[in-house]
Amino acid sequence: MDRSCYPAVDSELDIAKQSFAEELAIQVLWSLSGRQFGVCPVTVRPCPNTGACSPRGRFPYPYDGGPFFPLWDGGAWRNVTCACTGPCDWRAPSVIHLAASAGLPVQEVTEVKIGATVLDPSEYTLEGDLLYRVDGTAWPSQDLTLPLDADGTWSVTYTRGNPVPQGVGVYVGLLTKEFLAACSGGKCRLPRRVRSVTRQGVSMDMVDPVSILAEGFTGLSEIDTWIAAVNPNHLMQPSKVR
Repeated sequence: MDRSCYPAVDSELDIAKQSFAEELAIQVLWSLSGRQFGVCPVTVRPCPNTGACSPRGRFPYPYDGGPFFPLWDGGAWRNVTCACTGPCDWRAPSVIHLAASAGLPVQEVTEVKIGATVLDPSEYTLEGDLLYRVDGTAWPSQDLTLPLDADGTWSVTYTRGNPVPQGVGVYVGLLTKEFLAACSGGKCRLPRRVRSVTRQGVSMDMVDPVSILAEGFTGLSEIDTWIAAVNPNHLMQPSKVR
């Protein structure tokens, strides 16, 4: 957060106004940028699929289930897949897949607990959205009939999402400054709810902020340039494929 452009704070009321304006600026920019930025923590209770592995350890081999891919073999097409311990398939007792959710990438694993015991970070490693036991030990089974931290349960806490790009704190500060000015009655660059005004004999057309928000912009050129770059199609949220 870049607060270098804020007015001086002289009272607790000023601090409260500043905090409110900051939160409002964050929400506005998050929404107008398509709600695509932000890293949030999540705790999950994985259920390893013990039936995902095949006892066959060669690659490839005929298989009538998925996932598979076509292979031209001896003048005929065959559907083949990989054994769970082969070089082409990540499924194994020592690896679990952490759901990225709506395309949001996994960023960091902050804690792994088996029962009430926290594993040392040296015992596991994250590659993309796959969590491996370093020594190849199988992840335990999961008893969902018991509350977390009980024997037979385990959990993974990790963060997922797209980090906020560097420099956006400057835009948050600029928008916060304008919200503070609007609140105090000072000079403000934000558009007002006026279509046309006449001052000292001069008529001016001013944009209704409702139309600006409908178009996905704030009315501040430096901020709107960034919004147009990261959300050119004015999406309200990241797209999902079902």
